[in-house]
Amino acid sequence: MAENNQRDKVNLTEISNEFYKRRQWHEGIYGKTEKSKMSNFMSKNSRYLSEIINTLQLSEYFKYIKPGFDINENGYEFSVKSKEFLIELLDKFTEPNVLEMRRGHWDKVSDRYIIWIIEGMYRVFMNNGTPEEDLAQIGIIMSNLTDYPVRKRYGKVLEMTFELEQLAGKTYWPKWKTSLGGNENCVWLDAMAEDLKLFLDKWGFIYDNMGEIRQMEINDIAEKCAADLTAEQELRAELEFAFAEKINDALNSDEKLQKKTEELRKEIYDKKTGSYIKSQEDYEYLRKIVSKRRTEVEQEVLEKCCPGIEVPKEDDIVNEEDFSNMKSAKEILLESIDDYKESLVPFPKVDLPDIDIDAVIEQFRIEHGLQGNECGVKQG
Repeated sequence: MAENNQRDKVNLTEISNEFYKRRQWHEGIYGKTEKSKMSNFMSKNSRYLSEIINTLQLSEYFKYIKPGFDINENGYEFSVKSKEFLIELLDKFTEPNVLEMRRGHWDKVSDRYIIWIIEGMYRVFMNNGTPEEDLAQIGIIMSNLTDYPVRKRYGKVLEMTFELEQLAGKTYWPKWKTSLGGNENCVWLDAMAEDLKLFLDKWGFIYDNMGEIRQMEINDIAEKCAADLTAEQELRAELEFAFAEKINDALNSDEKLQKKTEELRKEIYDKKTGSYIKSQEDYEYLRKIVSKRRTEVEQEVLEKCCPGIEVPKEDDIVNEEDFSNMKSAKEILLESIDDYKESLVPFPKVDLPDIDIDAVIEQFRIEHGLQGNECGVKQG
C-alpha cells in the first residue's frame, strides 16, 4: 500500500529531471548527464514555479503543493496526474504569453493560454487534495484575476466560427456527394447569410439593451443617494465639482502621493521579473496609505480655496448595500430578450377619421380673423 501511495506522488526534482531528459532527447543530446547541470536546471524550475504561483496570486496556498501540506517542508510534491501539465507549464515559461502574464498585461495574453493555465493549475491543487473551501477560493482568485469565465465562453463562440466555416464549406463538396449545383449553393448561402445577419442584429440589440437597463438602475441609485444627501455631504459634493481641476492638479503634483502610488504599483508586480505581490498584507497597507493621502490633499485644496468655510470631511455617499437589490444578470438578459421580441412587433395601424382640411383651415381663419390665400398666408 505504501508503494502505491508513493507512486501516486511526484516531487519537483523528478518532474524537472524528466523535463531535462526530454529536452536533451529533443535536441539530439544523448548519454549521461552531469548532476550539476540537472541541479541548476532544477533550481531554475523551482524559481519558475514560484513566480507562476505568485503571478496567479496563489502564494497563500503554497502549503497545498508542499509535502504533507507543511509550508516549512523543502521542495514541492504533486499528484502524478499533474506531471505532464507541470512539465509543459515549465517548458512554456519563456514564451511571450507567460512573459506578458508575469508583467500583469493580461489583455495581451491569449484566451487559449489563459484557459489552459487556469484549468491546469486548478487541477494541480485539486489532484493534491486541497480542501474544498480553499479550492473554491483558488478558482475565484484566478477567475477574477484573468476574467476566465468570460474568456472561456468567448473561446466557445470562436470555436463556432470554425464550425460555421466548415458548414459553408459544404458548397465546395463535389456534386455527386450533395446533388446540388451552383444555383442551389448560391441560394442556400444567401439565405444563411441573411439568417446570420438577423442573428447578429438580435444579439447586438440584446447586449446593448442589457447595458441600458443596468445603467438605468445605476442612475436610479445615484439619484436616490443624491436625494438622501445630508447638507454636509451636498456641500462637499458641490465643492469637489467646483474645484475638480485644482484638486486633480494637486493630486498629480503631490510628491508624497506619487511616491506611494509608485510603491503600490511596484508592489503589485515587479517590472523586471514580472512577479506579482507576495504579500496581500503589504499591498493593502500601501493602498490604505495612498487612499489616506489622496483624502488629505483634497481636503487641503478645498480649505485653501474656501477660506472661512468649514469644509465637511469626505464621506461615503454610495455604499455597497445600495447596489444589493440590483437585478441579476439573468433577469436583465430575459428582460432584454422580451424587449427584442417587442421590437419585432409592427406598430398597429390606426384608422384615422376622414378630415376636411379645407374646412379646418377656413374655421381657423374665421376664429382668428385672418385673410389669406389657400395656404393661409396673409396677402399683402
